[in-house]
Amino acid sequence: MKLNTKKRRSNCEPETELEVEPEPAVPIQLDEIIEEFLVRTRRLLVVGEINEIASAHICSYLQLFSLRPDPVYMYINSPGGCLASGYAIIDQMLACRCPVHTIVRGQGHSMAAMIAAFGEKGHRYSTPNSSLMLHSIIIHNAPDSIERHGQMTGYLEEDYRKKVTALARRMKVTAKQLRELMNQTKWMSPQQAMKIGLVDGIWTPRMEQKLNKGFGK
Repeated sequence: MKLNTKKRRSNCEPETELEVEPEPAVPIQLDEIIEEFLVRTRRLLVVGEINEIASAHICSYLQLFSLRPDPVYMYINSPGGCLASGYAIIDQMLACRCPVHTIVRGQGHSMAAMIAAFGEKGHRYSTPNSSLMLHSIIIHNAPDSIERHGQMTGYLEEDYRKKVTALARRMKVTAKQLRELMNQTKWMSPQQAMKIGLVDGIWTPRMEQKLNKGFGK
């Protein structure tokens, strides 16, 4: 706000005050309000394709939330995406000192389903009308020579075996069963995902309301 100023035009003229209107306050943008709410309530949104940019954003927030031991609530609505970017998120989740509760809300397909499975055991959820899907690895940008293709295939096969084994340990299936399931491209309802241990329960409206309790004050 600018101060009032006094101006004397001449010795014969009376002193006058020039009132300066205060500058209008800049309105708070809706996205700023939402961002503040998400940080305050320790919520993290994994939405859309999982790529390098999304992964960096999500990992940064996980590092921020990890400064306190309270749970983080990761809401997932994604068709999947890049394997490397997805596992960067998983590695950061496992490095956090705070538990990460995962909630599939909409779709948790491909890499997004794997991220959901690496949430805190006993706290991996799906909303009632969500869908989940797992499938085997898809290779993009294959090498231009047989030798290089063979090298890449050998590496990917071993890496894929390790990742499937680690994922199966968090589920109710063996690594062999999981690999067969992924080879078929398995689409699941929340109840079907619960049967194989991909999620632990259904996220109900009452659970959401309980989480919100006290934050609106």
